[in-house]
Amino acid sequence: MSHHYHFHGVEAEGRPKEVASSVLARWLLRQLSPMKFAIAILIAATFATLALNMAGPYISKLIVDEGITKKDAESLLHYSLVLVAVAAASFALGFLRNYLTGFVNQRFLFEMRRKVFDHLEEMDVSYVSGERTGKIISLVTNDIEAIGDVATSGTMEVMIGALTVVGTIYLMVGFHLMLSLATFSIVPLMVIVSRYFAKKTREAYRLTREKISELTSNVEQGVSGSKVSQSFVERKEVDSITFRKVSGETMRANIRARLIFSLVNPSLNAIRAGSLAILIVYGGSLVASGEMSVGTLIAFYGYSEMFFRPIITLTTFYSTVQAALAAAERVYLFLGTKPTVVELEGSRDIEIERGEIVFKDVSFGYGGNEVFEELNLVVKPSEVVAIVGPTGAGKTTITNLIMRLYDPQSGKVLIDGRDVKEFKYRSLRGQISLVPQEPILFNDTVLNNIRMGKRNSSDEHVKNIISELGMDDLIKSLPEGFYTIVSPGGSNLSVGQRQMISFARAMLKDPKILILDEATSSLDPYTESMLQKAMVRTMRGRTCILIAHRLSTVKLAQRIIVLSNGKILEEGRHEELILKGGAYSKLYELQFGAAPIKEMEQALVTKI
Repeated sequence: MSHHYHFHGVEAEGRPKEVASSVLARWLLRQLSPMKFAIAILIAATFATLALNMAGPYISKLIVDEGITKKDAESLLHYSLVLVAVAAASFALGFLRNYLTGFVNQRFLFEMRRKVFDHLEEMDVSYVSGERTGKIISLVTNDIEAIGDVATSGTMEVMIGALTVVGTIYLMVGFHLMLSLATFSIVPLMVIVSRYFAKKTREAYRLTREKISELTSNVEQGVSGSKVSQSFVERKEVDSITFRKVSGETMRANIRARLIFSLVNPSLNAIRAGSLAILIVYGGSLVASGEMSVGTLIAFYGYSEMFFRPIITLTTFYSTVQAALAAAERVYLFLGTKPTVVELEGSRDIEIERGEIVFKDVSFGYGGNEVFEELNLVVKPSEVVAIVGPTGAGKTTITNLIMRLYDPQSGKVLIDGRDVKEFKYRSLRGQISLVPQEPILFNDTVLNNIRMGKRNSSDEHVKNIISELGMDDLIKSLPEGFYTIVSPGGSNLSVGQRQMISFARAMLKDPKILILDEATSSLDPYTESMLQKAMVRTMRGRTCILIAHRLSTVKLAQRIIVLSNGKILEEGRHEELILKGGAYSKLYELQFGAAPIKEMEQALVTKI
């Protein structure tokens, strides 16, 4: 069995996976529930604004019919002052609505980013390692940003637009039924046109989102691999060509989406012009015949504008919604993606007392490529075991299974006789320390980078650990000692300094099981010697697994296991395996040459 994930919005075949708009709309409304109090005030302000807006054209009718036509100065002044008061109240409510809309929008963005990030933290290694960083970054930034305005201010626009349409229909029909029906006759054509553009817009913006995601990934890859690109001219040229290709595709997708979007308003306004012509001809004839007053026609025109404006706005907004829904699909599907490694119900905090590790008939593979088939392995309590073998032999996979970053497809991984699935994540991983080949450092002080091993550790405790590990000289060599700021990724530190900080971080937890995954493979001889001395100090009394390419490190082990193609070829002590002349002896000879082996054999014979 292999691990499969469908990245948000993409099915296994690579086609965009569609989610019903109604499902996405209900989901987005649920995301707004934490802001329900602010939204309630916003809705109340929206209803008040709507009432004031509806009053405007009718007051204009009274100004014309009662003030201007009848030449009544008192009525003219009275209704004019009422109109000014309505405008002032609308201004105040508009300010309140804009403020609350901004508040809800920012809170929505905050909550969505938090949910996406928290969900990402819950995903297992197989998901994160299977996705390009740029795709995930694009999800957290671009996609959520695209949803924000539509989910907040957009929702309010839909509400006030819909209520405005209903209210104006009622008032227009009250003024004159036949003129209303004539004015509304073009609405079906507007609906047909808007639905056509909505479908095209959603398709275009879905493609745009995918291209933006690819572009973000390409930029991230270019930045992270800049050193390699600078070193290899051909690689640099390939990166440049790839970037131009992806950037060009993104540009073309955006232009196409913008083109479709830009056609919506002009098309609807052209249709709207037909309605205006009907209103002028038919309404003018009604005024001429005395069936309708000038003020009523002006009010009718005002309400017709209020009727069509939200229809055009909502239609344009509908196209914007399609763009947001394309982004919402990705976020929705991502949040619905379940990790393959989950904390089981009934799992609990279990103390590792002895540190015995057992692999019992473990089978495992990545994406259909088998790594282990019924692997059996025992690491005794407090034993120091080195695992060696060529790249792809399954060395690092062993550590991943011990820490339950992956689950085996069959068989069990046991610690002190208990399946690792019985442990809560925090309990299991809190008692195991891993020192990886490539240390992960953060843009913070050296002290805080070390303290990540145990966040509640005091400064004094961290400094004592450094002294116990014999790393005082390392700290003294830094410009500001413990308070030196580490650049992103640790770029201002040497490889050795980064690895020593990583090792100190691991030891701060005082782990029951210590795993060093090729932790010395990139070190210079001096730093490697320093780290090995620190390792010797810390290995006593705890189970240790050394994953190594450099065979100089494995001499520290009490037992060496040689892996190849997921199988144990041989195991034993260093000297025993050298004399045996098997796979380990050949690996040693490849790394150090034949002379050291002959010297060792001679020395062993002499001892015998």
